[in-house]
Amino acid sequence: MKAKLLCGTALWAALTLVGCKDKTAPEEPYLTTDPAETMTFDAESAVGTLTVSTNQSVWDFAVEDGKAWCTASKGQGGTLTIKADYNRSDAERTAVITLTAGTSEQKDKATRTVTVRQAGTVNRAARLLDRNAYYEKYPSDLTAGTSGKTTVQSPAIPLYHYGWGADNDYKFSLDFPDAGSKTFRRAILSYRMGGMNGGPNEWDYTTMIFVRDKTTGEWYELTRAITPYGGSFGASWEKYFYMDVTEYLPMLSGATEFRIYFDGDWGGPASTARRHTVTLAFDLYEGEPERNTVWTAKVYDSHENDNTGYRRWGYGFSGENDIEGAARLGERTFTVPADVKSIEMKVTFTGYGHDQGTFPDRTGYRTNNCAEFDENTYKVRVNGTEAAYPGIIFVECGGNYSQAGTYQYDRANFCPGNPAIVHYWRILDVPEGGGNLTLDLDLERFVSQFNGPKDDSGVASYFVEVDLFGFDR
Repeated sequence: MKAKLLCGTALWAALTLVGCKDKTAPEEPYLTTDPAETMTFDAESAVGTLTVSTNQSVWDFAVEDGKAWCTASKGQGGTLTIKADYNRSDAERTAVITLTAGTSEQKDKATRTVTVRQAGTVNRAARLLDRNAYYEKYPSDLTAGTSGKTTVQSPAIPLYHYGWGADNDYKFSLDFPDAGSKTFRRAILSYRMGGMNGGPNEWDYTTMIFVRDKTTGEWYELTRAITPYGGSFGASWEKYFYMDVTEYLPMLSGATEFRIYFDGDWGGPASTARRHTVTLAFDLYEGEPERNTVWTAKVYDSHENDNTGYRRWGYGFSGENDIEGAARLGERTFTVPADVKSIEMKVTFTGYGHDQGTFPDRTGYRTNNCAEFDENTYKVRVNGTEAAYPGIIFVECGGNYSQAGTYQYDRANFCPGNPAIVHYWRILDVPEGGGNLTLDLDLERFVSQFNGPKDDSGVASYFVEVDLFGFDR
């Protein structure tokens, strides 16, 4: 009996402890999601919703580092909204999202991972590259594999309206190492915005900087930037940006000519009013090149056949002023040399004007001050075949740094106080062993509210520069 009594007592004690535990211990945390393990997207830009269920009052998430194409944000009712940018690569890509439920004080949290899978694009004709137009911090990672560095710098150059024709552009020359004297792997351009006479000018103007190819005599746009609304900046204000200009290395040797077009500040060279300035510094890094530029060709340049008087191409007209006509964005044919193994196309569109015309192919669309503040797209055709997706002429400026004007308004591929957005396309149909290559870029159809491209300064128009770079690898 004693043995049985002890057993019963022990059992009663155990039951009592269990009961106490049930009353005082927190509920075991759980976390489930729907879908449970994988969220799948097509190659196009997409948005999906993940439903999160948990018995915890607090839950959080983290997207895998280095996966900027995939973003997430909490929605209403225990949901996670997941967005994926367009995947222009041929390959599928993935990103892991880790979810946790429980407070920071808890030792045991519920954890779950969901993998976002996005299909690749069946690319044809041309593929848009994931390449930065510019950097806000010096891109030191691009200098890996290099040794010595040579820096060539310009003085601070005053920016004002030099004249209408290209012959009136501001011209200067810089001395680079002679061709063949050193082997360079990388070229980084430091672009410094500044001011003089008390600070920068109060308006946002377009700055276009060209470099001359000594072999052909052709001028190529090296970079384009838009000055800030500088009225609130003092005399010491400056802002740096950085660009990878490695493909221009064959042009950056010996005495090299540059020219600048600036579309504002009518005060003339002797003005003592506030004025924008630009300073260029080229860092040339020695090392074995990843590839060599062996061929260049100009596709389009709006400084040629200008029909607005502002060295831009008017948009939304027919006949001789049609931007898609042969004189402007018409089809071009090039003879590619045999030593060219790959080709990249550099495309820069920036839009201007406040034209309230119509886009015939946009049903029910209300035009928003075309072309400066309105979104547009362009199609790329190579040898008659259209690329799988268009280029987008639009950039959000809400994150722009503070200035004294409408610096946060979204625009057609530029934000005031920043370099322009540049698109780099890989041409997929390169003729093996040399041959002909045909290119054509087409904007969306638009009908201007004005009668002609010179009717008003508000006419929709674009600065356009499109160039080809051929490489030996």
